[in-house]
Amino acid sequence: MRLIERLLPPKLWVKMTIVNIALLIGVVIVTGMTLYQTACFLAADITGVEREAQLTFNRSLLIYAWVIGGVVIVMGAFLYSTVTRKVLVPVKELTNAMETMKSGTYPGDLDVQTNDEIGELVVHFNRMNRRLQEQERSRHQMLRDLSHEIRTPLSNLQGYLEALEKGVIPGDQTIYRSLAEETDRVSQLLARLDDMESWTTISPSKPLEVSQEEMTQVISQVIQMFTLEFEKKGIGMKSELEAAEVPVNRQGVQQVLTNLLRNALDYHEGAGGVKVVGKAEGEIYVIKVKGEGKEIPLTEKDLVFDRFYRVDPSRSDGRSGLGLAISKQIVERHGGQIQLETDGRKHCFFITLPMRA
Repeated sequence: MRLIERLLPPKLWVKMTIVNIALLIGVVIVTGMTLYQTACFLAADITGVEREAQLTFNRSLLIYAWVIGGVVIVMGAFLYSTVTRKVLVPVKELTNAMETMKSGTYPGDLDVQTNDEIGELVVHFNRMNRRLQEQERSRHQMLRDLSHEIRTPLSNLQGYLEALEKGVIPGDQTIYRSLAEETDRVSQLLARLDDMESWTTISPSKPLEVSQEEMTQVISQVIQMFTLEFEKKGIGMKSELEAAEVPVNRQGVQQVLTNLLRNALDYHEGAGGVKVVGKAEGEIYVIKVKGEGKEIPLTEKDLVFDRFYRVDPSRSDGRSGLGLAISKQIVERHGGQIQLETDGRKHCFFITLPMRA
């Protein structure tokens, strides 16, 4: 079998045509000879037919059989070749598109010409192509944003160090504290990137490590961590928590809550406080973090979960812009959703988590 495959031409449509013609020739020869032998046998049993006439009949019948068989083979070969080439056109287009992708360029969507398996293959390829293009754009955007995020603290560090080296400013405790703060900003950004990478690269086919957790304990532990900070800034914080056991990754959910409460603390504006609500609603457990904060345009409320998003891109406040993006990754890995409801000033982030694994 392998010897035959090596002897056949490399083109798939040629291989398929040769194989089909070979099968057709076999069928035509077997069928034709069977009919020929049957006709000769039946003619031999007819009484009153001379032997010479019988032989003439057999020769004529054999010639007709070969002529008709040859015509059938030629027509069949032409049809097989034409149909096979037409059927394999999408495969050729797929091959060309993949060669284009190998060169670093993404092709446009291929036309879906059939509803069969090849058509499904083209549909899946188009989806994969679009997904790769989206990831490529996202990666480039992330690199640009990351470069911008790191450039600011590094520029500050460079400025301070050059000034210290040239004696422009004295090396006192205030300067050292500023240097430490800028270094900490870079470290926090890299730590956030590590968090994003760890939750993004978890294979969807790999089950998330979860355990049955009592949600009032999970949420209360995070609230207690922020109680003192909220008191120092004079921001009230209340909670209404309903007990329920939910299969979650405790560390992941607490990281989401930490990100939400950190945002609520840092971006709080207005006289009202912050409220955390947790309750079971049917088959899901809902967590809400509500409060007043900096204005978020209604047209941008879905963008807050994008990496490095800021309401005011021109303003650098030392935040990485990754917290909500990481939170979204974590919640979606749980099979839940995280969304923002806002009127521009009053914001409510709410999380839904399935109560069954």
